[in-house]
Amino acid sequence: MTKFLENLLSQTATWLVGALIAILTVFSTRIIEAVKFQINRADQRTKQYEEIAAQVSHHIFAAEVIAEFIEHDWTTKATMTDLLKDYNDSIRELRKKEFVYCAWIQKFWGKDQKNQFNSFMESVRKFDTTIHSLNDEFEAVNITASKPKVDKKRGEEALNVMNPALKEMRQQGNALLTAMDTSPGILRCCR
Repeated sequence: MTKFLENLLSQTATWLVGALIAILTVFSTRIIEAVKFQINRADQRTKQYEEIAAQVSHHIFAAEVIAEFIEHDWTTKATMTDLLKDYNDSIRELRKKEFVYCAWIQKFWGKDQKNQFNSFMESVRKFDTTIHSLNDEFEAVNITASKPKVDKKRGEEALNVMNPALKEMRQQGNALLTAMDTSPGILRCCR
C-alpha cells in the first residue's frame, strides 16, 4: 500500500507540474501579448497625438489669422487670397479626418477624450459658420473683384460672433490636447 501511495503521489506531482507548466505557458503568452499591445498602443498614441495636435494647432492659427485680418481691415484680394486658401485647406483636412481622429481617440484614449474632441469639433463648426457668413464679401473681393475690400461694417458684425467662437475653439482645442496628454509638462505653454 505504501508503494501504491508513493506511486500515486509521484504521478500526481508529475501531472501537477505538467499542468502548472501548461497554465504558465498559456498565461505567459497572454501576458506577452498584453505587454506587446500596451507598447504598440503607447507608440500609436504618441504618433496620433502629434498628428491631431498639429492639425488642431494649424486650424486654430488659420482661423486666428483670418479674424485678425478682418479686424484690421486688411481684406484686399492680395492679402485674403492666400489666407482663405490656408483656412479652407485646414478646415477641409480637419473635417476630412474627423471620424478617423474620433476613432483613434475612442480606441486609444477613451470616452471622456472623445467627448472633448466632439466639443472641439462643434466649436470648429460654429466658427466656420461665422466665416461662411462673409462668403459673399470674399467672393466680391477675390472672384468678381467688384469690391476692393470686405465691407468694414459686415466684417465688424461678423467679428462680434467670430471672436467669441474663436475664443471657444481655442479653449476647446486646448482642453482636448490637455485631456489627451498622458505625459505631464507637454502642454505647459498652452495652459
